[in-house]
Amino acid sequence: MKRLFIILGVTFLTIIMFVIVYYLFLTDFGRKDILSTEPRKPVIEVPVTYNIGWWNDQKAFKVDSLKIDIVESRLNLFNSKSLISYKVIGHLENKGYFINEVHISERINLDTTLNCDRVVEITPVIKDKRITKVNNETNKFEFKNEHIINSNHWGINRIKFICGLKEQTIELHQIK
Repeated sequence: MKRLFIILGVTFLTIIMFVIVYYLFLTDFGRKDILSTEPRKPVIEVPVTYNIGWWNDQKAFKVDSLKIDIVESRLNLFNSKSLISYKVIGHLENKGYFINEVHISERINLDTTLNCDRVVEITPVIKDKRITKVNNETNKFEFKNEHIINSNHWGINRIKFICGLKEQTIELHQIK
């Protein structure tokens, strides 16, 4: 009889541990609600800033390509957030510079000729390495960050991304 209670106790504790681990797995270790349909947290290679500070020679960078991908978009009545990724490839005109962070600016578009609901500007922020011997060669850069973006309204949301002289428009579909 004592053995039966021990076996039942161990089984009960095992089930409780399994439920706790499963709950933590579903909630991303407590970072989101168990019934949440929001996307996961974004992965960031280069730090993001929303403030303007002292920036070095911003004319020294040229953007060669901009690629926007929709990573996770489960838009519905209870979720208006999507996870996108942006990849920027370019070059700096001076070897003494590097990309320190990225400035992101989002705004609602009021100009109907642009055929989009929102404009997101991505600006790589340049920093000086403070080296004494600098040759005038170009320095290539490439980074990929993720960003959570909200939809504006029901239906199709067109969002234009701008980085340097490159532009790309994506569509998010908000359903009821």
